[in-house]
Amino acid sequence: MEMDDLRIRVSRKAVKNMYLRIKPPDGRIEITAPVRTSHRRIEEFVRSRRTWIVKSRKRILDHAARFNAVDGAPGADGRNANGSESGTNTPTPARPPFGQPWTTARKTQAKRIINARLPELLRKWTPIIGKSPTNISLRAMTSRWGSCTPATGRIRLNLELAYLPERYLEYVLVHELTHLWERNHGEGFRRRMTAYLPDWRRLRRELNQMV
Repeated sequence: MEMDDLRIRVSRKAVKNMYLRIKPPDGRIEITAPVRTSHRRIEEFVRSRRTWIVKSRKRILDHAARFNAVDGAPGADGRNANGSESGTNTPTPARPPFGQPWTTARKTQAKRIINARLPELLRKWTPIIGKSPTNISLRAMTSRWGSCTPATGRIRLNLELAYLPERYLEYVLVHELTHLWERNHGEGFRRRMTAYLPDWRRLRRELNQMV
C-alpha cells in the first residue's frame, strides 16, 4: 500500500496486534497485521506513527550511506579504505553495509570480528552476572539478535552484530547471559538487566528498529 510518500508492505497473519518495522539497509516499511484488520485501520496506525517512521528511516538510510561513502567503500579484498570503524574498542576492518546478503566471505569476516570481541566481553561480564555459557555459536538470523537455551547453557548470536557498534553486541550478550538465570522476560529478568545495563531498554529499542 502507499500513503502520501510512503510505500508500505503489509502482511496479514495470525497475530493479535499490529507490528511496524523499518528494515535496513533501504529503510523499507513493513507492517504485520491481524488477518481481519481493515485497510482503514492500518492507515490510521501508520498516520499515528508517521513521525517515528520518518525519523527511523532517515537514521537507517544515513547509516547505510556512511558505509557506502567513497572513503569507506569495500575494496577487492573485502576491506574498506579507512581500515577501521570509529566507536569500537577493537580495531577491525570497516564492514560492508549492514543488512547485505550473506556470502561465505562475509560470514567469515563477521565471525572473525565477533570472535575478536567476545573474550574481552566475557571476561568483563561473566564475573558480574555469575554465569558462563557452555557454548556460543554465531549464525545469520533474520528475526532475532540472539537466543539462549538455559537448560544447556548454549547462546546463539546474530552475525549482523559484527556490523554494528560494539555496544549492541555487548547488550545482546548480557541479555542472553541473563537468561541463564531468568528463562523469560519477567520482573526478575528486567531487574537484573537494569542492574547490569541501566540503558538496556534504549539499546533494545534501537536494535528492534533494525530487525
